Amino acid sequence: MPFELGLDVGCRLYKGGQWSEKKCLILEAERYRFQAAISDLSSSDIAVHRNDPEEIVAVVRNWLNGEVYSVAHGPTKIWNAFNAFMADNYDQLAANGFSND
Repeated sequence: MPFELGLDVGCRLYKGGQWSEKKCLILEAERYRFQAAISDLSSSDIAVHRNDPEEIVAVVRNWLNGEVYSVAHGPTKIWNAFNAFMADNYDQLAANGFSND
């Protein structure tokens, strides 16, 4: 992941033009952990999710909502819809003969 992130940041900083407006969301499990490996991001806004899937949904939803200046469903509604989809998907796969193995 550091390689891909480096390419993205490099395009934004050094390519110019349309690339200078490029936006990306950087997610990290723990606050400031990235500094041990990637000090160039110290001026970036890093979103922390604490390895909590519900928190990841909220962070990504909030970032996307802010970037497009939209009013999206709240994170809880999105999380519940995701879980309902996963349960339905599991039931359909099981009905079609797929197993957990």
